[in-house]
Amino acid sequence: MTDAREHKKYPTFAEVKRAALQAIDRVLSHWLPGGKRVDGGKEYTAPNPTRADKRAGSLKVSLAKGTWSDFATGDKGGDLIDLVRYLDGGSEVDACNKLADFLGVTPGTVSASAPASNKPKAPEWVPVLPIPDEAMRKVLQTHRQHGKPSKVWIYRAADGQPLMVLYRFDLGPDESGTPRKVFAPLTWCKHSGNGSLSWRWQVLPEPRPLLRLDELATRAAAPVVLCEGEKAADAAAELLPGYVVTCWPNGTNSWQKADFGPVAGRHVLLWPDNDAPGLKCMDALAEHLRQLGAASVRSVALTVFSQRPGLDGDRPTFAPGGEWAEGDDAADAVAKGWTAAHLAELERTGELFALAPAAAPASKGKGGKPSTKGSASSKPAPTEKPAPLPAGFRVTADGVFYAGEDGEARPVCSWLEIKARTRDGNGGSWGLLVEFDDPDGDKKRLNIPARAMAGDFGKEVVAPLVDAGLRLAPVRTARNSRNDLQSYLQGYDSAERARLVTRLGWHGDAYLLPDRQIGQSVEHLHFYEAGARLPPISQAGTLEQWRQQVGALCVGNNRLAFVVCVAFAGPLLHLLGAESGGFHLYGDSSGGKTTHLQVAASVWGGPRLVMPWRATDNAMESIAAALSDALLILDEIGQSEPRIIGEMVYMLGNGTGKARANDRGQAGRQVHEWRLLFLSTGEKTLAQHMAEAHKELKAGMEVRLLAVPADAGKGLGLFEVLHGFEDAAALSDALKARAGKFYGTPALAFLSALCEPGKLRGYAAVVRSTVERFTAEALPADASGQAQRAAARFGLAAAAGEL
Repeated sequence: MTDAREHKKYPTFAEVKRAALQAIDRVLSHWLPGGKRVDGGKEYTAPNPTRADKRAGSLKVSLAKGTWSDFATGDKGGDLIDLVRYLDGGSEVDACNKLADFLGVTPGTVSASAPASNKPKAPEWVPVLPIPDEAMRKVLQTHRQHGKPSKVWIYRAADGQPLMVLYRFDLGPDESGTPRKVFAPLTWCKHSGNGSLSWRWQVLPEPRPLLRLDELATRAAAPVVLCEGEKAADAAAELLPGYVVTCWPNGTNSWQKADFGPVAGRHVLLWPDNDAPGLKCMDALAEHLRQLGAASVRSVALTVFSQRPGLDGDRPTFAPGGEWAEGDDAADAVAKGWTAAHLAELERTGELFALAPAAAPASKGKGGKPSTKGSASSKPAPTEKPAPLPAGFRVTADGVFYAGEDGEARPVCSWLEIKARTRDGNGGSWGLLVEFDDPDGDKKRLNIPARAMAGDFGKEVVAPLVDAGLRLAPVRTARNSRNDLQSYLQGYDSAERARLVTRLGWHGDAYLLPDRQIGQSVEHLHFYEAGARLPPISQAGTLEQWRQQVGALCVGNNRLAFVVCVAFAGPLLHLLGAESGGFHLYGDSSGGKTTHLQVAASVWGGPRLVMPWRATDNAMESIAAALSDALLILDEIGQSEPRIIGEMVYMLGNGTGKARANDRGQAGRQVHEWRLLFLSTGEKTLAQHMAEAHKELKAGMEVRLLAVPADAGKGLGLFEVLHGFEDAAALSDALKARAGKFYGTPALAFLSALCEPGKLRGYAAVVRSTVERFTAEALPADASGQAQRAAARFGLAAAAGEL
C-alpha cells in the first residue's frame, strides 16, 4: 500500500517559514507550551523539553525573526522550521512538512508580502540613558528566577554614566555535568504609554556599547584588548595591565550588534576563546576593525598557553606540558597559574602575538616578474598590494611614464614603485618607501623622508635616488623629469604602511637584517640607517658548501663546535628574555684562538665580522647596537686599555650605552640598546687584565664575560682532531681560508627555520627546557645566583647546537 503522503505536494521552505512566522504564537504554544513573553515582548521563553529543564529562561525565541537559542546548552537555529527539527528530531524536510500540516499551508497560499498577523508591537519599555543616580541606588539585587548573581558588571558611557547592568548566574551542572550559566541584562526603562519608570530585564537596543567605555576614554593612548565575554575581560585586564580590556554584550554571536567606533584609531589585540566559534568570530571582527580604521589589529597566539607557567623567584618560567582545553579563555589562563609577569615576558619577546593570517606572496621584481634575487627567507611578511597610481602616471618594466594633457606618454625615470607610507613607532618621521633597480639589476629600497619632499627636492630626494642607481629619463631635460617625478611621489595616496626601525634583529615574530626581513610582521619593516654603521652580515657560497668545508671540521673539536653554537645562540636570547653576556677564550697566543673566532663569524658573514677590542667605548656602543640579537666578535682583549676593559664588559653585558648631553646640557642622541652574545679572545683572563691595571674586579663582571680555557689539552692548541691535516697549524690555515670563502648562509637558514609560521613558540619551549635541564644537571640545587646565570648561558649555547 502506498502512503498518500508520497503523492502530496508540499509548499516550499520559504512559504512554510513565512507562514510559521505569521502564526508564531500558535506555533510556540503547540511546540513549547507553558512559556511567556519576555524582554519587553520581543522574545518568548519556555522550558526546553529536550532536557530536564524545569524552568523557563534559557531557551528563547525571537518573536520578530523566529531565531532561537538555548544559552545553557549553546544550541541555536535560524528559524521555526529548525526549532521544530530540534524539538522533534528528524530532518529539516520532516520538520517543514510537520509545520505545513499543522498550519494548513499548501503551495501558493502564503504571499511573500502578507502582513504578519502576530508581528510584535513596538517595545512597551524604552531604556533611559544614562541611568539616573536615584535609579542606581535602587538597582535590583536578585533575579526572580535565578536568584542572586555570581557576578555583576556595569556598562558605562565614556563619561562614566551607567547605561546597563549585566548579571551572570552560575546555575550548576546540567544532567550531563556541564556547568550552566545565564546572563541577564538589566536596564532602566520608561513605559512608552503611561510614562512610568522601572527596572526591566532587557538588553539595550543596537548598536550596543562596549564594556569600560569610561576607561577607554581616560586611557586614550593605551592599546586595547577585546575578549568574548565579561569574565574573560576581567581576567585579561589582570594579565595585561598595560591595555584597556573590553568586550561587547551577549557574547560571540552578537558582535555585529555592538558599536566598535570607540576603538577606531587604537592598537587592538584580540583574545579569542579557544574554540572554532571564537576564532571565526574574531577573524570577522578583525576585518571589521580594520575597516573602521584601527591603527593595528593583532590576535593573541593561543599556542603559547600549551606551556606550563611557573616562577623562579620573581622570574617567570615556561615549561612544556601545559593544558589549554577547547573553550579556554583568559579566565582559564589565570586559573592555570598564568600571571601578568608571564604575559609581559611573552609580549616583550613577541611570542604573545599570533602571526599575520595571510601568507606573503613570492616577492616580485619589476614588471611583476618573480625576482630571482634572495630566497624564501627574504620574503616580506605582509602582502604588499599595488597602490593606485597618481592621475596620468603608469609604471611598467621600462619605467615610469606620465601622460600630460595631450595624452602622449613621456618617460620620467627608470622603474620606480612606491611601496608604502612610512613612519616610526611613535607615529612620526613620515616618509615614502620606494623600490627600484640600479643599472646592474640589483633591487634597492629607499626611504624618502616627508621633510625632504618639502625641502630642496633635487638635492634631498633626487640626489639620493640617483646616487643609489635610479636613472632619470635621458631624452628629456632633467628639470622636466624632476618635476614629473615630484608629482608622482607627492601624488601617492594609499593605506599601505611600513614601519621604520632603527634596530636590527627581532621585531615581534620577524627578524630584520641589513638587506632583508625574515618572517612575518603586521607591517613591513624598513631599517632606517640615518648614518648608522651597518654590520658586515653577508653571504658567500652555499649552505651545503659551508657544511662540508667548515662545519665538518668542527666535529670532534669541542671548542670549534662551542663557538659555532654561541654564534647560533644570539637570536635565542630574545626567545627567553635572557640577558646579554659573553665568553672569553684565553691562553697561549699560538693556539688558534683567532681562527676559532673566524669560524664563529662564518655563521653570519665574512672575516670582517671579527673586530678588535681596541675600539673606543663610543664606537663599541654603535657596533653592539648594530649586532643586536646576533653575535659580537672581539679579538685580543690585550689590545684594549686595561683601565676601560671592565667598563666595556659591564656595558656590553648590561645591553645599554651611556646617556650623553649636548652642549646645552640637554639629552643628546638616542641611547643605544642591544641584546647579544659576544665572543672574546686573549692571553689572559679578565681578572688578570684588571689586576695588572690595578683596577677592582666588580661583582658581576666575570659572570658577564665567562672565561673558557683555550687549550684543549691534546697538544694541539684548541684542536683535538686534525681531520687528516698534517698539524694544528695546517688545520688552522685551512679553516681560515674556508671561513673566508663560505659564510653567512647558516644564519639565514637558522633564522628562516625559527620564523616558519607557527614554529617560533615551539622552539622557544624547547630552548627553555634545554636550558633548564642543562642548568639542573650542571649545578647543585643550592648553587649561587651567579653560578646559575653562567650555567644558563652555556645551556643556551647547548640549546642552539641542538636545534
